[in-house]
Amino acid sequence: MTLYWEPRWVRKKVVVDGMEIITCQDLVTKMFLCPICNNIDTICPEGKETNIVSEDLITFFTLKDLIHHMRTHGLQTFKKRISIKERGEEGK
Repeated sequence: MTLYWEPRWVRKKVVVDGMEIITCQDLVTKMFLCPICNNIDTICPEGKETNIVSEDLITFFTLKDLIHHMRTHGLQTFKKRISIKERGEEGK
C-alpha cells in the first residue's frame, strides 16, 4: 500500500444538461479537473495517459460540483476573492 496518490489522467468528454465539457479525469479516484483553472493540454494530452501531480490542481469528485465551480468563473464575485497576505507584505 502506498501513502501517496499517483493519478492516471485521461482526457474525457462529458455532456451535462446539453453542455459539452472536455476535461481530465483520474482513472484511480474518478476526480475531474476544472478545464478553466488547469491547462488540460499539459495534464492530459489527447490520446495519452499521464500521472502529473501538482499542489495547485483544482479537482472535483462529481460533475455537479465541477459545473457549479465553472459557473462561478463568469461571476464578478469570482474576481473579488479574499487574498491572504503574509506578515510583512503590506508595504510591498
